[in-house]
Amino acid sequence: MIGARRGGIGPGGLDPMLLFGLAILVYAFLRGTLVSPVQRASQDPIGFVAFIIAIVLGITVHEFMHAYAAHRLGDDTARVLGRLTLNPMAHLDPFGTLLLVLAGFGYGKPVPFNESRLRSALGVTFVALAGPLANIALAAVAALPLRFGSAEVFGDAYAEILGAIVLWNCVLAIFNLVPIPPLDGANVVYGLLPPRQQFSWRTYQQYGPFLLLAVLLFAPQILSAVVFAPALAIVRFLIG
Repeated sequence: MIGARRGGIGPGGLDPMLLFGLAILVYAFLRGTLVSPVQRASQDPIGFVAFIIAIVLGITVHEFMHAYAAHRLGDDTARVLGRLTLNPMAHLDPFGTLLLVLAGFGYGKPVPFNESRLRSALGVTFVALAGPLANIALAAVAALPLRFGSAEVFGDAYAEILGAIVLWNCVLAIFNLVPIPPLDGANVVYGLLPPRQQFSWRTYQQYGPFLLLAVLLFAPQILSAVVFAPALAIVRFLIG
């Protein structure tokens, strides 16, 4: 699993990813599925490097675009905090990065924003969508050399890295669009609701990580169908 990434603190001030990350780590250990990318590195060093590049690049672009969207819509909270940058160190969360190495998935620091400063009534939705759409755009750019065959000129390693960027950025985008807090999809829905329903949605947000964990524990095939099936369809479309 990969891409359990925070889409910003946003409405409700929820910051549950440490708990969620620990829960997933325990879940993977109990299921016997905890295979560290470092353990696989000796068998497939290029694949390991490609995976790390794809995820670090994906998280960095994803978080930057949350900050950029908020800035363009009138809220400079992220810019003041140094998040309006493509420097990965500004966006990587220490525990999320550790999970990336130990469990094969990770997340970045949340990009904070002040909802009241956003100029658009749909500002929260636009900020939330910016991250996943940036991942799709990054995947599309990386897919161009693969689609037109120019990647072969630079060798198999180059093509494998590009393929990893395409795949994992599509997975990141789709996973984050699932409308369960703390994923971006929850804020997409929040921004589309009338004020009264937004209040109810805030109440739902605190239970989101537990709901997401329950799906992973008891119905992982549902999440796989919802995330990986459309992500792979996008990959096939982009690569051709």
